[in-house]
Amino acid sequence: MQRFQQGDSDDVLFQAHYLLPVPPDQVQLVFRNVTTKLTVNQLFDNRAARDQIRSLTEQTTLHDPVLPTRGTMGFELLNDAANQAAGTLAGSPFAKEVWLFCMTCEDRIVVRRRCIRCFLIRQRDLERFRDWNWVSVAVRIEKPWHWFRLVALHRVAKVWDSELARFEAIESDHSFPLVDEQLEHRRIVRLSLGLPDSEVAVAEPFAVDWTQHSETLKQLGVVLEQA
Repeated sequence: MQRFQQGDSDDVLFQAHYLLPVPPDQVQLVFRNVTTKLTVNQLFDNRAARDQIRSLTEQTTLHDPVLPTRGTMGFELLNDAANQAAGTLAGSPFAKEVWLFCMTCEDRIVVRRRCIRCFLIRQRDLERFRDWNWVSVAVRIEKPWHWFRLVALHRVAKVWDSELARFEAIESDHSFPLVDEQLEHRRIVRLSLGLPDSEVAVAEPFAVDWTQHSETLKQLGVVLEQA
């Protein structure tokens, strides 16, 4: 009960992110839950896995929001969550596309409720978040407090860039990619999913005044980079 009142939760949310056009040359970020909310206990039936995933959520920050999964255990945690998303949406009537999937836990300082959020976003959309200058100028949101999600997506985009470079050589080897305690794995993976493609915003596009958050971002050690 104390953890719940403090805003800490064992919830696991699967959220799809969309960039809706805002004339003349801006976009509005909206994100929606696309599966039923789960808890850590529902997603992982192994007690050791539950303890491990909770431990990983304590290691994330807004600068590094992606869960730092490592080795066999980390691979299985990520794989179970990805399979949950793919399995739940397997019967979707919507046309399938390739979506990027990762597990995150944003900093409790800036979110209302700290829990595991599994991000889903199209690759072409995530890659636009590489450039913070574009994000800060061109991206609008639905609610003022959603500014932290723009920062998180920017940082996820930098992880995506890093993994593209690091895993290119590994994945050029056609041998079966065995996972052991020494081998890292992608923390952002591609999934084939059928998600709605006609999402609409529930509020007018809100422009963030980033000067209001500059001190907070500095204190949190968040690095914002141009492409």
